[in-house]
Amino acid sequence: MDKFLATFSLTYKNKVKTKSFMIFTVLVIVLMLLASNMNKIIDLFDDGPDKVGVVSSDNEIYKVIKSQGDQLDEGATFKKVSEKQAKTQVQNEKLDKAYIIKMTDDNKLSGKILSKDTVSEQQKQKLKASLSTIQTQLVAANLNLSQGELKQLQSQSKVTSEVIADKASNSNLSEAQKGFNTIMVYAGLMLIFFIVFNYASQVAMEIATEKTSRVIEMIITSVSPVTHILAKISGVIAVAFTQIIIFVAAGLICFFVFDISDMLKGFKIEPNELTMQISIVGIVSLIIGILSYIILAAILGSITARIEDINQALMPMTLFSMIAFYISLFSVMNPDTMLTKITSFIPLLSPFVMFVRSASPDVAVWEIVVSVILSIITIFILLWIAVRSYKNTILSFDKGFMNAMKRIFKRS
Repeated sequence: MDKFLATFSLTYKNKVKTKSFMIFTVLVIVLMLLASNMNKIIDLFDDGPDKVGVVSSDNEIYKVIKSQGDQLDEGATFKKVSEKQAKTQVQNEKLDKAYIIKMTDDNKLSGKILSKDTVSEQQKQKLKASLSTIQTQLVAANLNLSQGELKQLQSQSKVTSEVIADKASNSNLSEAQKGFNTIMVYAGLMLIFFIVFNYASQVAMEIATEKTSRVIEMIITSVSPVTHILAKISGVIAVAFTQIIIFVAAGLICFFVFDISDMLKGFKIEPNELTMQISIVGIVSLIIGILSYIILAAILGSITARIEDINQALMPMTLFSMIAFYISLFSVMNPDTMLTKITSFIPLLSPFVMFVRSASPDVAVWEIVVSVILSIITIFILLWIAVRSYKNTILSFDKGFMNAMKRIFKRS
């Protein structure tokens, strides 16, 4: 036990003192701080509310446009200008944009938006809706319609929706809630992939270096191969979990100190009933991914005959992780495809894919549990193979994957 703790402690201390650990940890915390203060950062570069000029020969039309200002451009300030002033002030950026409203020969209103930036279709539709309302009022005035008749003329039909699904109540997420889930999944995927691949590569490289430099021959004279590999794997896993704990603590501090809930409302994204499910599945997926890939990397590192071949030896792990990452990435917007459902149960792929599926209200709890159980079984199988590979191949330099596999599974 003392030898295990000594190897574990040495591995852990060496890893947490590396520049890569410190730089990545600080970088992520800085990104968290920036994200937590995104609204304040945007405000620093914001000139304030939009300034909008209105060109119209009819003062009543200008007053109606100004009264509907929040519908056209929320928070904007409006002022009446001539067409020449509008063009000049938009060009000189004294105005953000200008509405030129004219009455055609057939008594119909037409509008034009002047801007130095591209005008979106949404902006055009908003102005069109406002002008249509004014047009209706003008026609009603010409026809001598009463206010009651005008309201009846302007009344809109009511449209409702009903989701026909097994979990209809859970499916009624607003766009803001769906946006929040999507951001969580994208950010979580990137974090899981980087942490898993980074630490798995480190384990493989370290084991391969010890083996090919013959350092391992001196190490196993005082520590058994099984104790050494288990202590080394445990040390790296502890380093990964240390980094995760730091990120979680930093995230919680940012949430409570910078009042992120208000910022999310400002960006029109909000947590919902699936947020907790995504968080829990994300943490479990990260733990399973770290354990699976680090143990797999230890196996691949122990069967490497030359340090130059380490990238080739890691090809199976790289292939699995990239397949899992890209399936997950392309499934974020549609997590209920057959490919996504199948791969969410395949060990080594499921830590990524099931995390994406957790953002869907249609995923059942039993599916998540089955996926986790299959991954845990795989972890124990990989651990058994890792112990055998270290015992049987750490002092051998057989070339070729099949020769290494034969040595791993030969009877002692």
